[in-house]
Amino acid sequence: MAIDFTEKAKRYQAIDEIIASGTKPKWSEIISTLSSKYDIKTSRTSFFRDIQDLVEKYGAPIDTDFETSGYYYTDPKYRLPRFYTDENAAKAAKLLRTLLSMVKNNPMYEEAKEVFESLAIENHDLALENIKINTKPDNDRIIFTGAPNKEISTEIWRNIEKALSENLVITFDYTSLTDPNNPHQRRVQPWQLIFDNGNWNLHGLDILKNVPRRYTLSEMKNLEITKEVFTLPKNYDFRKMTPGAFGCMCDDEFLDYKIHLHGYAARYVKNRVWGENQTIVKDEKNPGPDGDGIILSFRTNQFLPIARWVWQWVDEAKPLEPKKLVEDWENKMMKMRRV
Repeated sequence: MAIDFTEKAKRYQAIDEIIASGTKPKWSEIISTLSSKYDIKTSRTSFFRDIQDLVEKYGAPIDTDFETSGYYYTDPKYRLPRFYTDENAAKAAKLLRTLLSMVKNNPMYEEAKEVFESLAIENHDLALENIKINTKPDNDRIIFTGAPNKEISTEIWRNIEKALSENLVITFDYTSLTDPNNPHQRRVQPWQLIFDNGNWNLHGLDILKNVPRRYTLSEMKNLEITKEVFTLPKNYDFRKMTPGAFGCMCDDEFLDYKIHLHGYAARYVKNRVWGENQTIVKDEKNPGPDGDGIILSFRTNQFLPIARWVWQWVDEAKPLEPKKLVEDWENKMMKMRRV
């Protein structure tokens, strides 16, 4: 038999409001108030069952006064979290908690975890009769996977947080992947933090070069906040700078891409949007070994990650446009043949 979560949620919230009023009402007074104020009809048996559920399933600190037998909260600040009384919302809360585990090495993780624990997500089984939402790690049915993120020092994270909130220029020593042996000092307007593929990146303006850049937080050293205040540009949002689906690496040049794919790769690409003006058509000239060849076309400014992405499908993909991508792919093929 299906449970009407909406009605039960309304009843729980109403009981919570009545008890939280601090008047120490008796059970008969609560039932009467439920009827007169909230238009909720309930029996004595159902009421006592609700009280038991609120205590056992939701940890509500309900007790009765020795002299009056009236109900009250032993913790006057307690209020029933609203998501507990809605199954779908409880599932959403658990999903967020699972997603949060992806950023464990972020200094904000512990703070966010405390917020969730204060709502009793860790300590209570969000169950409503025959529907159970178990939060134990060995029973997670919805999870997020990805590359583990590097640990970020609390000092660097806090300084970036402050610089972001107050629009203050920062300086730091930075080691790039293209020049790993020579760290350089950067002077940057911090615009936005981006979490991508297990790493935190800072998107901002390189003041000396006057161009937007991205910096991996784990590679920053000796970060300091200056007193220089900057004005956040209208177009600072990274999501407006690239329409592609290849992470946070992009450049200034927008190109039109055409890529032949067949086999598993062809089936895989049909499930996502890879860039602006995307089209997928059958490749009549080169149908592939199984006749399932397609041409994926789109526009974006993410050449380097696309070049790597096409190469990972080397046995089921071949770039057709732009010329720059075709030449990159052919050069890699030549190197492979020489090995």
